[in-house]
Amino acid sequence: MKLPFVQPKMMGEMIRRQIRAVLYRDSVSTTAELAQTTGISFPTISKTLDEMNEQGEVVLTGLGASSGGRRPKQYRLNADHMAGLAVALEKDYSCYALLNYVGEVIGREKLPGVLHDGPERLTEQIGTFVQRYPHLRALTLGVPGAVNNGRVFHIPDYEKFKNLDFKGLYEERFSLRVQVENDMNATVLGYQDRSGDDQNRSLVYLYLGQNGPGAGIMVNGDVVRGSSFFSGEVSFLPLYDSHNFSQAVQEPPSAQDGTERREKLIDAMSRLVAVFTATLNPHTVLFCSTDMTERDLADVRKGSACYVPADNLPSLLVRDWEEDYFHGLNQLTIRTMLSLGID
Repeated sequence: MKLPFVQPKMMGEMIRRQIRAVLYRDSVSTTAELAQTTGISFPTISKTLDEMNEQGEVVLTGLGASSGGRRPKQYRLNADHMAGLAVALEKDYSCYALLNYVGEVIGREKLPGVLHDGPERLTEQIGTFVQRYPHLRALTLGVPGAVNNGRVFHIPDYEKFKNLDFKGLYEERFSLRVQVENDMNATVLGYQDRSGDDQNRSLVYLYLGQNGPGAGIMVNGDVVRGSSFFSGEVSFLPLYDSHNFSQAVQEPPSAQDGTERREKLIDAMSRLVAVFTATLNPHTVLFCSTDMTERDLADVRKGSACYVPADNLPSLLVRDWEEDYFHGLNQLTIRTMLSLGID
Protein backbone atom coordinates (compact mmCIF):
# COMPACT_ATOMS: atom_id res chain seq x y z
CA MET A 1 0.00 0.00 0.00
CA LYS A 2 1.31 3.42 -0.93
CA LEU A 3 1.58 5.66 2.11
CA PRO A 4 0.80 9.40 1.85
CA PHE A 5 3.77 11.73 1.65
CA VAL A 6 4.19 13.90 4.73
CA GLN A 7 6.03 17.17 4.15
CA PRO A 8 8.86 17.93 6.61
CA LYS A 9 7.15 21.15 7.69
CA MET A 10 3.95 19.26 8.46
CA MET A 11 5.88 16.64 10.42
CA GLY A 12 7.66 19.37 12.36
CA GLU A 13 4.35 20.98 13.29
CA MET A 14 2.97 17.62 14.44
CA ILE A 15 5.95 17.28 16.77
CA ARG A 16 5.42 20.81 18.07
CA ARG A 17 1.77 20.08 18.80
CA GLN A 18 2.72 17.05 20.85
CA ILE A 19 5.24 19.10 22.81
CA ARG A 20 2.66 21.83 23.43
CA ALA A 21 0.09 19.32 24.64
CA VAL A 22 2.51 17.78 27.14
CA LEU A 23 3.77 21.13 28.41
CA TYR A 24 0.20 22.38 28.79
CA ARG A 25 -0.75 19.28 30.78
CA ASP A 26 2.39 19.00 32.91
CA SER A 27 3.34 22.73 33.07
CA VAL A 28 7.08 21.95 33.16
CA SER A 29 9.07 19.18 31.50
CA THR A 30 12.59 18.23 30.47
CA THR A 31 13.77 17.07 27.07
CA ALA A 32 14.09 13.49 28.27
CA GLU A 33 10.60 13.53 29.80
CA LEU A 34 9.10 14.92 26.60
CA ALA A 35 10.88 12.29 24.53
CA GLN A 36 9.61 9.52 26.79
CA THR A 37 6.03 10.84 26.85
CA THR A 38 5.72 11.50 23.11
CA GLY A 39 7.80 8.57 21.85
CA ILE A 40 9.85 10.98 19.71
CA SER A 41 13.64 10.70 19.73
CA PHE A 42 15.67 12.77 22.19
CA PRO A 43 17.64 14.61 19.44
CA THR A 44 14.44 15.57 17.59
CA ILE A 45 12.79 16.86 20.77
CA SER A 46 15.95 18.75 21.71
CA LYS A 47 16.22 20.42 18.30
CA THR A 48 12.52 21.33 18.26
CA LEU A 49 12.68 22.79 21.78
CA ASP A 50 15.64 24.95 20.75
CA GLU A 51 13.64 26.30 17.80
CA MET A 52 10.55 26.92 19.94
CA ASN A 53 12.70 28.67 22.53
CA GLU A 54 14.27 30.95 19.90
CA GLN A 55 10.81 31.86 18.60
CA GLY A 56 9.51 32.64 22.08
CA GLU A 57 7.00 29.80 22.27
CA VAL A 58 8.69 28.02 25.17
CA VAL A 59 11.01 29.35 27.86
CA LEU A 60 13.72 27.75 29.94
CA THR A 61 12.63 27.69 33.58
CA GLY A 62 15.73 26.25 35.21
CA LEU A 63 17.41 22.95 35.82
CA GLY A 64 15.81 19.77 37.08
CA ALA A 65 17.12 17.26 39.58
CA SER A 66 19.81 14.83 38.48
CA SER A 67 20.84 11.43 39.78
CA GLY A 68 24.30 12.03 38.41
CA GLY A 69 25.90 14.10 35.69
CA ARG A 70 24.60 17.32 34.23
CA ARG A 71 21.21 18.60 35.48
CA PRO A 72 18.56 18.65 32.71
CA LYS A 73 16.98 21.83 31.39
CA GLN A 74 13.32 22.36 32.20
CA TYR A 75 10.93 24.04 29.76
CA ARG A 76 7.43 25.49 29.93
CA LEU A 77 5.12 27.27 27.51
CA ASN A 78 5.60 31.02 27.35
CA ALA A 79 2.36 32.41 28.77
CA ASP A 80 2.79 35.63 26.78
CA HIS A 81 3.38 33.95 23.41
CA MET A 82 -0.22 34.51 22.30
CA ALA A 83 -3.69 35.13 23.69
CA GLY A 84 -7.17 33.84 22.98
CA LEU A 85 -10.62 35.33 23.46
CA ALA A 86 -13.66 33.29 24.55
CA VAL A 87 -17.06 34.96 24.08
CA ALA A 88 -20.44 33.85 25.42
CA LEU A 89 -23.35 35.54 23.66
CA GLU A 90 -26.44 35.65 25.86
CA LYS A 91 -29.74 37.50 25.62
CA ASP A 92 -28.87 40.27 28.08
CA TYR A 93 -25.08 40.27 28.07
CA SER A 94 -21.91 39.21 26.30
CA CYS A 95 -19.15 37.76 28.47
CA TYR A 96 -15.55 38.04 27.27
CA ALA A 97 -12.68 36.03 28.78
CA LEU A 98 -9.06 36.66 27.75
CA LEU A 99 -6.72 33.68 28.11
CA ASN A 100 -2.96 33.46 27.87
CA TYR A 101 -1.02 30.66 26.20
CA VAL A 102 -1.06 28.42 29.28
CA GLY A 103 -4.83 28.69 29.66
CA GLU A 104 -5.01 31.19 32.50
CA VAL A 105 -7.88 33.69 32.43
CA ILE A 106 -6.09 37.04 32.61
CA GLY A 107 -9.11 39.26 32.01
CA ARG A 108 -12.88 39.07 32.02
CA GLU A 109 -15.50 41.60 30.98
CA LYS A 110 -19.28 41.52 30.83
CA LEU A 111 -20.65 43.86 28.15
CA PRO A 112 -24.20 44.64 26.97
CA GLY A 113 -25.91 41.94 24.92
CA VAL A 114 -25.71 42.18 21.13
CA LEU A 115 -28.14 39.49 19.96
CA HIS A 116 -30.97 41.97 19.42
CA ASP A 117 -28.65 44.66 17.99
CA GLY A 118 -27.00 42.61 15.26
CA PRO A 119 -23.52 41.63 14.00
CA GLU A 120 -22.26 45.21 13.73
CA ARG A 121 -22.42 45.70 17.50
CA LEU A 122 -20.66 42.39 18.11
CA THR A 123 -17.94 43.32 15.65
CA GLU A 124 -17.38 46.58 17.52
CA GLN A 125 -16.99 44.76 20.83
CA ILE A 126 -14.56 42.19 19.44
CA GLY A 127 -12.63 44.96 17.69
CA THR A 128 -11.86 46.68 20.99
CA PHE A 129 -10.15 43.53 22.28
CA VAL A 130 -8.21 43.03 19.04
CA GLN A 131 -6.86 46.58 19.30
CA ARG A 132 -6.10 46.24 23.00
CA TYR A 133 -4.27 42.89 22.76
CA PRO A 134 -1.94 42.64 19.75
CA HIS A 135 -1.01 39.02 20.59
CA LEU A 136 -4.62 37.86 20.19
CA ARG A 137 -4.66 34.88 17.82
CA ALA A 138 -7.76 32.81 18.63
CA LEU A 139 -11.45 33.60 19.03
CA THR A 140 -14.18 31.25 20.27
CA LEU A 141 -17.85 32.26 20.13
CA GLY A 142 -20.57 30.47 22.05
CA VAL A 143 -24.02 31.05 20.56
CA PRO A 144 -27.59 29.97 21.47
CA GLY A 145 -28.21 28.34 18.11
CA ALA A 146 -27.36 25.48 15.76
CA VAL A 147 -23.95 25.82 14.09
CA ASN A 148 -22.54 24.28 10.92
CA ASN A 149 -18.85 24.99 10.30
CA GLY A 150 -18.96 28.47 11.79
CA ARG A 151 -22.32 29.46 10.32
CA VAL A 152 -25.36 29.80 12.58
CA PHE A 153 -28.40 28.54 10.69
CA HIS A 154 -30.96 28.21 13.49
CA ILE A 155 -31.06 30.90 16.17
CA PRO A 156 -34.66 31.58 17.27
CA ASP A 157 -35.62 35.16 18.20
CA TYR A 158 -32.39 36.64 16.81
CA GLU A 159 -33.06 36.93 13.09
CA LYS A 160 -30.23 39.41 12.54
CA PHE A 161 -27.75 36.60 13.19
CA LYS A 162 -29.50 33.86 11.22
CA ASN A 163 -27.25 32.33 8.53
CA LEU A 164 -24.35 34.53 9.59
CA ASP A 165 -20.95 32.99 8.85
CA PHE A 166 -19.19 34.09 12.05
CA LYS A 167 -16.06 32.13 11.18
CA GLY A 168 -15.62 33.56 7.70
CA LEU A 169 -16.50 37.09 8.80
CA TYR A 170 -14.09 37.35 11.72
CA GLU A 171 -11.21 35.37 10.27
CA GLU A 172 -11.14 37.80 7.36
CA ARG A 173 -11.86 40.90 9.44
CA PHE A 174 -9.41 40.31 12.29
CA SER A 175 -6.99 37.62 11.00
CA LEU A 176 -7.83 35.33 13.92
CA ARG A 177 -8.43 31.58 14.08
CA VAL A 178 -12.16 31.47 14.79
CA GLN A 179 -14.44 28.70 15.97
CA VAL A 180 -18.14 28.93 16.75
CA GLU A 181 -19.89 26.50 19.06
CA ASN A 182 -23.43 25.89 20.22
CA ASP A 183 -23.74 26.96 23.85
CA MET A 184 -24.89 23.57 25.13
CA ASN A 185 -22.19 21.68 23.25
CA ALA A 186 -19.62 23.93 24.89
CA THR A 187 -21.30 23.34 28.25
CA VAL A 188 -21.18 19.55 28.10
CA LEU A 189 -17.53 19.77 27.01
CA GLY A 190 -16.87 22.04 29.97
CA TYR A 191 -18.48 19.63 32.40
CA GLN A 192 -16.54 16.70 30.98
CA ASP A 193 -13.23 18.51 31.46
CA ARG A 194 -14.07 19.83 34.94
CA SER A 195 -15.43 16.57 36.29
CA GLY A 196 -12.30 14.52 35.72
CA ASP A 197 -14.53 11.49 35.10
CA ASP A 198 -14.00 8.82 32.47
CA GLN A 199 -13.62 10.71 29.19
CA ASN A 200 -15.63 8.04 27.35
CA ARG A 201 -18.84 8.56 29.28
CA SER A 202 -22.15 9.43 27.62
CA LEU A 203 -23.80 12.60 28.91
CA VAL A 204 -26.83 14.80 28.33
CA TYR A 205 -26.79 18.38 29.65
CA LEU A 206 -30.24 20.06 29.74
CA TYR A 207 -30.91 23.77 30.14
CA LEU A 208 -34.12 25.76 29.82
CA GLY A 209 -32.31 29.09 29.62
CA GLN A 210 -33.22 32.57 28.40
CA ASN A 211 -33.23 31.45 24.78
CA GLY A 212 -35.40 28.35 25.03
CA PRO A 213 -34.55 24.76 25.97
CA GLY A 214 -31.47 23.05 24.62
CA ALA A 215 -29.25 20.05 25.28
CA GLY A 216 -25.61 19.19 24.87
CA ILE A 217 -25.23 15.51 24.03
CA MET A 218 -22.07 13.45 24.34
CA VAL A 219 -21.81 9.77 23.44
CA ASN A 220 -18.70 7.80 24.42
CA GLY A 221 -16.83 11.06 24.98
CA ASP A 222 -17.72 12.70 21.66
CA VAL A 223 -20.17 15.55 21.14
CA VAL A 224 -23.11 14.49 18.97
CA ARG A 225 -23.94 17.09 16.31
CA GLY A 226 -26.06 15.08 13.88
CA SER A 227 -26.26 14.93 10.09
CA SER A 228 -27.45 18.55 9.85
CA PHE A 229 -25.92 19.81 13.12
CA PHE A 230 -29.37 19.98 14.72
CA SER A 231 -28.81 17.59 17.63
CA GLY A 232 -29.82 18.93 21.01
CA GLU A 233 -32.75 21.06 19.83
CA VAL A 234 -35.06 19.40 22.34
CA SER A 235 -37.66 22.18 22.08
CA PHE A 236 -39.23 20.33 19.16
CA LEU A 237 -39.64 16.94 20.81
CA PRO A 238 -43.37 16.01 20.67
CA LEU A 239 -43.68 14.67 24.20
CA TYR A 240 -47.43 15.32 24.32
CA ASP A 241 -50.34 14.88 21.93
CA SER A 242 -50.95 18.61 21.52
CA HIS A 243 -47.64 20.32 22.30
CA ASN A 244 -43.89 19.87 22.30
CA PHE A 245 -41.31 20.07 25.10
CA SER A 246 -40.77 23.81 24.75
CA GLN A 247 -44.48 24.54 25.03
CA ALA A 248 -44.76 22.23 28.03
CA VAL A 249 -42.13 24.09 30.07
CA GLN A 250 -43.17 27.63 29.15
CA GLU A 251 -44.45 29.88 31.93
CA PRO A 252 -48.14 29.10 32.45
CA PRO A 253 -50.79 31.83 32.73
CA SER A 254 -50.59 33.90 35.92
CA ALA A 255 -53.76 32.21 37.18
CA GLN A 256 -51.76 29.02 37.69
CA ASP A 257 -49.76 28.86 40.90
CA GLY A 258 -46.16 27.78 41.43
CA THR A 259 -47.17 24.27 42.44
CA GLU A 260 -48.92 23.63 39.14
CA ARG A 261 -46.00 25.04 37.19
CA ARG A 262 -43.57 22.80 39.06
CA GLU A 263 -45.71 19.73 38.43
CA LYS A 264 -45.78 20.46 34.69
CA LEU A 265 -42.02 21.01 34.65
CA ILE A 266 -41.33 17.76 36.52
CA ASP A 267 -43.61 15.83 34.17
CA ALA A 268 -41.93 17.24 31.06
CA MET A 269 -38.44 16.60 32.43
CA SER A 270 -39.41 13.06 33.43
CA ARG A 271 -40.58 12.29 29.91
CA LEU A 272 -37.43 13.81 28.42
CA VAL A 273 -35.13 11.78 30.67
CA ALA A 274 -37.08 8.65 29.70
CA VAL A 275 -36.62 9.45 26.00
CA PHE A 276 -32.86 9.85 26.40
CA THR A 277 -32.65 6.71 28.53
CA ALA A 278 -34.37 4.62 25.87
CA THR A 279 -32.41 6.10 22.95
CA LEU A 280 -28.92 7.00 24.19
CA ASN A 281 -28.81 5.30 27.60
CA PRO A 282 -26.42 7.95 29.01
CA HIS A 283 -24.44 7.61 32.21
CA THR A 284 -25.55 11.02 33.49
CA VAL A 285 -28.15 13.69 32.75
CA LEU A 286 -27.24 17.14 34.03
CA PHE A 287 -29.55 20.04 34.86
CA CYS A 288 -28.93 23.72 35.52
CA SER A 289 -29.31 24.78 39.16
CA THR A 290 -31.63 27.62 38.10
CA ASP A 291 -34.00 25.10 36.51
CA MET A 292 -34.05 22.20 38.97
CA THR A 293 -33.34 21.45 42.64
CA GLU A 294 -32.19 18.24 44.30
CA ARG A 295 -35.77 17.68 45.42
CA ASP A 296 -36.93 18.09 41.83
CA LEU A 297 -34.47 15.44 40.65
CA ALA A 298 -35.92 12.88 43.02
CA ASP A 299 -39.35 13.52 41.52
CA VAL A 300 -37.98 13.42 37.97
CA ARG A 301 -36.41 10.03 38.65
CA LYS A 302 -39.68 8.75 40.06
CA GLY A 303 -41.60 10.09 37.05
CA SER A 304 -39.15 8.66 34.52
CA ALA A 305 -39.47 5.25 36.13
CA CYS A 306 -43.09 5.22 34.98
CA TYR A 307 -41.86 5.02 31.37
CA VAL A 308 -38.62 3.00 31.50
CA PRO A 309 -37.26 0.40 33.96
CA ALA A 310 -35.69 2.29 36.87
CA ASP A 311 -32.47 0.23 36.78
CA ASN A 312 -31.63 1.78 33.41
CA LEU A 313 -32.06 5.41 34.45
CA PRO A 314 -28.94 7.60 34.43
CA SER A 315 -27.51 9.54 37.33
CA LEU A 316 -29.18 12.95 37.65
CA LEU A 317 -27.07 15.93 38.73
CA VAL A 318 -27.64 19.65 39.31
CA ARG A 319 -24.84 21.88 38.01
CA ASP A 320 -23.80 25.50 37.78
CA TRP A 321 -24.47 25.94 34.07
CA GLU A 322 -22.58 29.21 33.69
CA GLU A 323 -19.37 27.80 35.17
CA ASP A 324 -19.49 24.71 32.96
CA TYR A 325 -20.30 26.80 29.87
CA PHE A 326 -17.51 29.32 30.34
CA HIS A 327 -15.04 26.55 31.15
CA GLY A 328 -16.01 24.78 27.93
CA LEU A 329 -15.46 27.91 25.86
CA ASN A 330 -12.10 28.45 27.54
CA GLN A 331 -11.02 24.89 26.77
CA LEU A 332 -11.99 25.25 23.12
CA THR A 333 -9.96 28.46 22.95
CA ILE A 334 -6.92 26.80 24.52
CA ARG A 335 -7.14 23.90 22.05
CA THR A 336 -7.17 26.36 19.18
CA MET A 337 -4.10 28.20 20.45
CA LEU A 338 -2.17 24.97 20.96
CA SER A 339 -3.02 23.85 17.42
CA LEU A 340 -1.78 27.02 15.73
CA GLY A 341 1.43 26.86 13.75
CA ILE A 342 4.24 29.34 13.51
CA ASP A 343 3.00 32.84 12.70
